[in-house]
Amino acid sequence: MLRIAIVGRPNVGKSALLNCLARRTVSIVHDQPGVTRDRIAASVERDGRHFELVDTGGIGMFETEVTPKEIADAVQLQVQVAIETADLVLIVTDGIEGLRPLDEEIVSKLRRSKKKLWLLVNKLDIPKHESRAAEFYKLGIEPLFPVSASHACGIGELWEALEREAGDKVPGGGLGDANDFAALPKLAVVGRPNVGKSSLVNRLLGAERVIVSEIPGTTRDSVELGVEFSGKHYCLIDTAGIRNKSRIRTNVEMYSRHWTEKSIAKADIVLLMLSAPEGPTRQDREIAGMIAEHQKPCMLLVNKWDLNEKLETRRSMVGGEEKIRRQMRRTVSRSEYEGYLRKVMPFLDYAPVMFVSALEGYYALKIWREIGMVAAACKTVFTTGVLNRIIARVQERVQPPMKQGRRLKIYYATQRLSAQTPTFMMFINHRDLWVESYGRYLASQLREENPLTGCPIVFQLREKQRDPAPGASSRRGGRELPE
Repeated sequence: MLRIAIVGRPNVGKSALLNCLARRTVSIVHDQPGVTRDRIAASVERDGRHFELVDTGGIGMFETEVTPKEIADAVQLQVQVAIETADLVLIVTDGIEGLRPLDEEIVSKLRRSKKKLWLLVNKLDIPKHESRAAEFYKLGIEPLFPVSASHACGIGELWEALEREAGDKVPGGGLGDANDFAALPKLAVVGRPNVGKSSLVNRLLGAERVIVSEIPGTTRDSVELGVEFSGKHYCLIDTAGIRNKSRIRTNVEMYSRHWTEKSIAKADIVLLMLSAPEGPTRQDREIAGMIAEHQKPCMLLVNKWDLNEKLETRRSMVGGEEKIRRQMRRTVSRSEYEGYLRKVMPFLDYAPVMFVSALEGYYALKIWREIGMVAAACKTVFTTGVLNRIIARVQERVQPPMKQGRRLKIYYATQRLSAQTPTFMMFINHRDLWVESYGRYLASQLREENPLTGCPIVFQLREKQRDPAPGASSRRGGRELPE
């Protein structure tokens, strides 16, 4: 696999180039400099050859109102790592603005890295603009490619050169085959800004892969990362914090929220992080509602649990002498906290709750074990016989509801094995007679057979045959379960 780092000063079109080469939107593109902060990787297969493309933040990014020095420094460290691990470095410049002193400084520094360097002059949208690339030859880097990432001009010639450079390299050591990576189980870490999502991702990866800062809104893109644990491979997605819509002030924040919502929609398991000191907030409940709406397997991770503990001093008399002992006490117990969580988020009652500290590493291994349990539960299969016996027993205990003198009848059910989470096709007499409360009762009875930890239970309704009109034949097309 050929690893390619895309570098350059801020706002020259690096993210647009990544999206163009990957033929999909991987990184947020915006006119505002400094939008990209983390390393955004994409695995691409072309003509049997495999490439790993890595977008980076702008080299020479300086402190601004929206980019504090702490983040600017972290971005430069991420760029350096991308360069060190790359086989080839694509230096992107802006053909409209022309050659800048910072471009020359970047090239001078990159020469010392001893990496193979290619130069791209971007934003040359029409052929007559290609003459603007001439001044960049003074940098002394060849090959030089005049391109337009936003219009895919010159990209064909670039790909031909990249394929020649890749030669017969085989996949391995990176994200791997693009199709294989896309098929990995996806774990999306979501939550409000500054609850510790990036810290947890680094902890689960066992490396400082994404930028961590106490400044809310540090992460902008959804960063997909391949990870292996106990022989199983996953795609771990670090997402931007979901702000309340009323508090979104910029287009970048709006795009970040949109990408996080898309990450929830495509995830196989969602890890919802909450902050223990702040408790479940209104915004947490909104995010939980998104997860429930998409019917996603879920885990609730209460982060910063170590801050829920405080050191108390206790005095006691022993043998006439006063003894002082220091003891850790929790301000609220786990059972109390979980009870309140269940009360305010009843729609995620199937999600296991874990109390963790991403910073201190509490229960990191246990999180992986729980992920494995949830993934296994999602693959649970109820045979048709067992499923229908449960439904028959349920209807014997509690009759289905009636509406306007007509009773709901469940004839039989089957499980959809292709679904992401346990999904059951219910053949009933009429959709209008189905009520959600009875569906929740059915789900609770199915969980008595198998807890299905972390998995929602989905019922899909299909009308088999409506009740016959008065005086009509009572024959039915199919077996009916007892009421």
